[in-house]
Amino acid sequence: MRTLALFLVLAAPLVAAAEPDMKLVEKGRAVSRTVAGIGCAGCHGPYGEGDVGIGPYIRGVDLSKIRAAIAGVEPMRIVKSAIQPQDIEAVAAYYSWLGQHQLVKALVKRNRFVPATVEIYPGTAVQLAIKNAGQAPRTFAGSGMEVKEFQLPGLQTYDLVWRAPEREGRYTLRCVDCASDERDLTINVSRAAKPYRAPQTAALGK
Repeated sequence: MRTLALFLVLAAPLVAAAEPDMKLVEKGRAVSRTVAGIGCAGCHGPYGEGDVGIGPYIRGVDLSKIRAAIAGVEPMRIVKSAIQPQDIEAVAAYYSWLGQHQLVKALVKRNRFVPATVEIYPGTAVQLAIKNAGQAPRTFAGSGMEVKEFQLPGLQTYDLVWRAPEREGRYTLRCVDCASDERDLTINVSRAAKPYRAPQTAALGK
């Protein structure tokens, strides 16, 4: 998936005093998808969201918790035998970085977005994951969001980072070639939305 190039272009600094090492984050992302043949994503979801029914939510998990889980959680023995210490550090950098972003997932099915509208608090760093549920490729663009046009093959997922403006307003990501009046994902940036709080104590459970 073409993701990390957009991360580098679109992601605003998350912490003024210490910006993340994006090379390390990129390495951690790759390891999380491939380690031991199943990756962390096999149990914890592709974005650490914990929605695959096996492992818990781990966005925001830090290095000490990942090390402890690899060493002591029985289902992770397959990872323990396959991962190198430097890879553990990279994976920790990736999941820590993920925790600084609010995950918003949207499905494009039958020429429309599901959900069609999301509410975001101003200034929030968002990881937007779009899944094309159809067989045909789809093209997307968000001119008001400064998201360049990109094409997503059928049955694939693409994610990008977008920081919501501080000003309230309505922003749109459009499925350019969807034949529907409901081909837009509308992002309402509003102070009425629930603010996103980065996880402070995310942990890997058994």
